[in-house]
Amino acid sequence: MDTQQFGHVDAEATSVYRRALGYFAVDRVRIATLVALIGVSVCVGLLEAWPLAVLIDSVLTGQPKGDWVHGLFLSVLPASKVGQIVGLVLMGMGLYIIGYLAWFGRMMINYHLDYRGTTRVRHDLFRKLQHLGLTYHRSHPQGDAIYRLTNDAFGPWGILDTVIGTSVAAVMLVVMTAILLSQDVSLTLAAFTVGPFMLWSNWRFGVRIHKRALASKQIDADLTSHIQQAMVRVPLAQTYQREAYEFRRFRGAVGRSVRALLRLNLQEQLYPLARDSILAVGGAIILGYGGYLVYRDQILSPVEGGMTVGLLLVFVDYIRKLWEPLKWLTEFVVKVRTHEAAARRVFRILDTPETITEDPRAEDLPVSSRTMVLDHVGFAYRPDYPILHDLCATIGPGEMVAFVGPSGTGKSTLLALMLRLYDPTAGALRLDGIDLRAARLTDTRAHMALVGQDSLMLPASIAANIAYGRPGASRNEIERAAELTGAAAFIEDLPGGYETILAEGGQNLSGGQRQRLAIARALVTRAPFLILDEPTSALDPHHEQLLVETLKALKGGRTIVLVTHRLESVVACDQVFMIDAGRIIERGTHHQLLGLNGHYARMWSGAVARTEARMQVEGQRSTLTDAQLAG
Repeated sequence: MDTQQFGHVDAEATSVYRRALGYFAVDRVRIATLVALIGVSVCVGLLEAWPLAVLIDSVLTGQPKGDWVHGLFLSVLPASKVGQIVGLVLMGMGLYIIGYLAWFGRMMINYHLDYRGTTRVRHDLFRKLQHLGLTYHRSHPQGDAIYRLTNDAFGPWGILDTVIGTSVAAVMLVVMTAILLSQDVSLTLAAFTVGPFMLWSNWRFGVRIHKRALASKQIDADLTSHIQQAMVRVPLAQTYQREAYEFRRFRGAVGRSVRALLRLNLQEQLYPLARDSILAVGGAIILGYGGYLVYRDQILSPVEGGMTVGLLLVFVDYIRKLWEPLKWLTEFVVKVRTHEAAARRVFRILDTPETITEDPRAEDLPVSSRTMVLDHVGFAYRPDYPILHDLCATIGPGEMVAFVGPSGTGKSTLLALMLRLYDPTAGALRLDGIDLRAARLTDTRAHMALVGQDSLMLPASIAANIAYGRPGASRNEIERAAELTGAAAFIEDLPGGYETILAEGGQNLSGGQRQRLAIARALVTRAPFLILDEPTSALDPHHEQLLVETLKALKGGRTIVLVTHRLESVVACDQVFMIDAGRIIERGTHHQLLGLNGHYARMWSGAVARTEARMQVEGQRSTLTDAQLAG
């Protein structure tokens, strides 16, 4: 069983890597160029210490060293000593320049691969998030989607970068070791005595820094959330004189962030300290033992092919360069697992089934005035939690209808079904007899213009906000929609008029002003169905009456569907459907429902009583004000 589980995990990880690398398939030429440049960098790294070694061992001595590396360099140089010196100097300079150019090219290609690949990931992820239904978005925090788009999207590039970097490190380590062994086995073995300590240091500090970094990121994320929440609570804190308490909480959050950063910084500084200490020990071993070998082979008992000063310099340079390949190899698992986890989070979203899908055989449904039929509609988020039961209704073109009832009876869910943000779990919604599930999704939604309870505003001009649902709307159409909703008056009082830029979420407007703009946005579209969810909730009685008159004027031209608990808004409706516990329990015109003396009539009596009480209070206030003025 365990073997099967491990096999499943390995197969799943392989799938993640394959999908991640697939985002860079279109960049084959860039990747091939990158590999070529890496090869150049590796060769330069292996060769750049040799011109000095050849100069010392073969040019500045009477007995040139006869190994293959020296022979390779000397074969392209002139016979004269001066020419050889000049040639080796130019070779050394050329190697450094080529190395820097190769490094520059690698960095630029890395940037392109990173940005292009991550952009493709973000495009797929954002497109998927847009298509996922309300069930998903209402069950997941927005911050999770933002984090996946901004951070987890780098996972595929991280996998590619880690795989390439580790492969290069492995090749460089093998080639350097082979060259060193070909020159002197004993000194090579002595040099690698620090290898285990280097591996241990990389692994130990890599794990610690990784853990500290993750903890610090989480604490920083918590601090950001705390600051956002604290700023929202400023009015509440001032009202209840809790500023000192909020400051203590803020100070605690900042303190935790600072302590986490200090712990991370400690590990980040201990890491180079350990690295440089080990390198110092390795350098001492090379200089000590290598110096002895030079003394033995060149002075005590000169031997042909023995250790030389130039070769000793090559060993010192190679040992210095061993650190980076070993670091890549020892950190490979930690790095690739981190990027793999990020990629998994991305693919988990991409693999999430879409609750609302379009039938491949979906038929066109051109925008037109149509009859909507609720054909025994039922809906449940879960089988044991039904919201709507057996709703039947017919809404003719140009009618103005309302669904009323207590909160929590499924009215807003019904509107979501009309927009096909959900599909019914029983029955069907039809436009001119066509099941919405059998029509193209874009055509279905093009029939509907929604004004929700949340009046979402963009950080753009007022004109752009009104025209959001129909970007091609003329200025006259925009202004006419604003006039119909009573928004024109306050817009014209603003310094920039219709070009006034709204703050994020429209926070520089009142709730009622935002609501009027939202209604204007719906009006400016040419959608034949105008759907309003509690449209008068943020309007005063005067503007509520203006809206009712506007809707009455639109009757006949558009089909208007209202969901509201303000019964004053439904008096002029052609049909009113009373919903309770997810069922239509009464239907008819306003006057017909009053005649039934049922649920609707009782709600109307309560609404009238509340209105009279409010008017009485307002009258008392007016009287009090008059008395004060008289006094």
